[in-house]
Amino acid sequence: MFTVKQENFSSGRCKIETAVLKGVFILMRKLISITLVLFCLLLCGCSSVVATGQRELLGLTILIDPGHGDTDVGTIGVSTGAYEKDTNLQIAKKLKLALEEHGVIVLMTREDDNPLGPADETDLALRKEADMLEREKIISEAKANLLVSIHQNAYDEPDVKGPQVFYLQYNNKSYGVEFAKSLQNALNNGLKPDSPRNVGSGNWRLLKQGKQPGCIVECGFFSNPEEELLLQQDDYQNKIVEALVKGIETYVKKYGA
Repeated sequence: MFTVKQENFSSGRCKIETAVLKGVFILMRKLISITLVLFCLLLCGCSSVVATGQRELLGLTILIDPGHGDTDVGTIGVSTGAYEKDTNLQIAKKLKLALEEHGVIVLMTREDDNPLGPADETDLALRKEADMLEREKIISEAKANLLVSIHQNAYDEPDVKGPQVFYLQYNNKSYGVEFAKSLQNALNNGLKPDSPRNVGSGNWRLLKQGKQPGCIVECGFFSNPEEELLLQQDDYQNKIVEALVKGIETYVKKYGA
């Protein structure tokens, strides 16, 4: 029979108990530290994690598509000759920063005016198609929670103005309707247009990609001389961004993402 000496057994047990206690003590210290940090953040209200309205967006992935770009300039402003593609990108970048402050992971289909397709393609139609194919790929692979495509509108009648949001209507089915309504209401409340618009629908190619709700946001009309100037001003762009963030918050709080 194998016999264990009492003193060796007691010593071994003591070492094990000491190691366990030490591990528990370290774990408790970490938990206390984390609790104190969270308490301080809650107390001072200085963290985006606990700030009002930011909890809903924390950790979401939102994909922003600044419409047009490269040789596709979009609509052209009637007063200044400004290109839609540039204003789209300006607003999209501001929206990106605002969402990141809310803890959102933001992806973009483009962050500059470089071509998304082959730069040496001289056929403008093929160049545009390559651009669209790349955007479709980005959207499909992003696995984002939401998609927002930024645009500026145009119409034959120069008096027409105001923001309008569009959702996908395809094969007699509607997609992203509630998301569009949430953004439209926020834009109407934030920008206070003379004649607030309702959401619209269309067979939008990019909105068919991915499984996330998506919308086309026409921030205003480049065909209206006054609104075209407003759309290029930092203050007005910031109002648009603020409204969009509120609209996203409202949607996520009510429907999730």
